[in-house]
Amino acid sequence: MAFEQANHYVVTGGGIEAVVDTTSISGRPVVSLTVDGTSIADPSFAVTARGIVVDGVVKTVPDSHTIGICLTIPEVNLSEPVVTFAGYAALTTALTSIGGPALVPGPRHLYELRPVAGTASAVQS
Repeated sequence: MAFEQANHYVVTGGGIEAVVDTTSISGRPVVSLTVDGTSIADPSFAVTARGIVVDGVVKTVPDSHTIGICLTIPEVNLSEPVVTFAGYAALTTALTSIGGPALVPGPRHLYELRPVAGTASAVQS
């Protein structure tokens, strides 16, 4: 028996809120992503060997740092109308300097992992 593939994912946890629709009426994915109350403009979407990956820029502070997010969730085949899953978000803080990377002391990248959970289902597009 073949299972239907989910196309609607709702994700929460660790200050992350996302709705990922892998298909839409336009035929393209639609992603809504919020990190700690900040809405992410134009997040990217890709299906990879790791699962569904959503990337975006959370914050940019010139001559200081940039924070990016990489949200990773599994592709889901539906054994029930709604299936729960776990995933993770990796936030990367890249330290910057107007004088270039040689003026940043120590590690230039800092990482924070946040667990997320969600539900997957199928909706008509």
